[in-house]
Amino acid sequence: MPDDLTPMLLAAAEARRERLTEVVAEAVRIPSLMGEEGPLSAWFAAQARKLDVEVDAWSPDDVQLRAHPAYVPVDYGYADRENVVAVRKGTGGGRKLILYSHIDTVPVDPNTHWTHGPYSGDIADGRIYGRGAADMKGGCGVALVALEILCELGIQLPGDVAAHFLLDEEAGGNGTLAAILRGHYGPNAGCVMLEPTGPRLMLISGRGAQFFRITVAGEEGGTEYHRDLVSAIDAAYIIYNAVKHYARMREAAVSDPLYDGRERTKVPTAICTIQAGAWPSTVPGEAVMEGTIECLPGEDIHAVVADFERYLREIAADDPWLREHPFTFQPFGLWFEAAGIQPDDPFVLALRRASQTALGHEPRIVGGGGSDLRLPILHANCPTVLWGPGGGPIHSVDEWVSIDQLVEMLKASLIAAVEWCGGPES
Repeated sequence: MPDDLTPMLLAAAEARRERLTEVVAEAVRIPSLMGEEGPLSAWFAAQARKLDVEVDAWSPDDVQLRAHPAYVPVDYGYADRENVVAVRKGTGGGRKLILYSHIDTVPVDPNTHWTHGPYSGDIADGRIYGRGAADMKGGCGVALVALEILCELGIQLPGDVAAHFLLDEEAGGNGTLAAILRGHYGPNAGCVMLEPTGPRLMLISGRGAQFFRITVAGEEGGTEYHRDLVSAIDAAYIIYNAVKHYARMREAAVSDPLYDGRERTKVPTAICTIQAGAWPSTVPGEAVMEGTIECLPGEDIHAVVADFERYLREIAADDPWLREHPFTFQPFGLWFEAAGIQPDDPFVLALRRASQTALGHEPRIVGGGGSDLRLPILHANCPTVLWGPGGGPIHSVDEWVSIDQLVEMLKASLIAAVEWCGGPES
């Protein structure tokens, strides 16, 4: 790395603390619920077009997405919103750094009380508040301001530096998949997903996951007949306990160095919703349970789901009612493949060096849950990590992102660009 670039970039990042704060606060003030990101994607596109960068803004192709095996089903289209990719082109001969961010957020529960309004972008006590501040409009701000600094200083590295502002992460990742299909990822690139891990934690893998729905039959009737009826709740309780037992077996049976030693769980499986009955004095004739099952890198989520269903059916076969009235099992909706890279991957090593230079420490390397990380790794041969400005409580009331950590990740991203993009083509 050229010695003269390091102090220049670190000073530039610190000098743009106020600009970075303004960008994130303004992004928070533009609601961008998943499926409704249009206004914010247009705002980021307009910001990027002020710079000496190439901007690609497009609405993903529904037909193309649905034909891909990694597509996650959603109940909306993409006609009125765009992915935005801005690229500071290099001089040639270097690798590409992708600073990834997603602009969609989860909904705000109208029954909750926020000290700072969910779309206020309030700035207080070194924090920016609002829905998506941490997850992940903070990362969006880092990506944009990193490009601004490179352009304002006239720095053109051998490799490209790209900022991605993508759709649909919260719903499963189709925005990232669309960017892969458009050619914005590849084996000569490395991707930092600026998710809210905090600068001291880098996630280099993600678990696989699949939503599932189990429907259990019972006998409907008035409560006066309950002794003579099989309640769907009682039948469902047998399956519910079987799921809990399977989860314990999975915890004991599977192993991965990036996940072993977790205090609570390394590979979750759980029922998370139960619906039964239509009236307080009627025994229910049906119970529907929904949940999630996950797997570790190296496992096939489809094979794990098949084994899970097989186990539940073995348990059900021991119960007279369930043996005669089989439950239905349906994988549905959101699903992830498991994926990861190794701790000694050249991209991870480059980021560790960049962190040491920019922040004076190296991040701890761990595995994470399901995320878009899997898509560039599996479908573009592009090494990818999660590493970004932290905050809290994510997806919750009074969500916030740390301004200090925004600046830290801006510094780390700029030094990572020099470290990675200045290297030879792989």
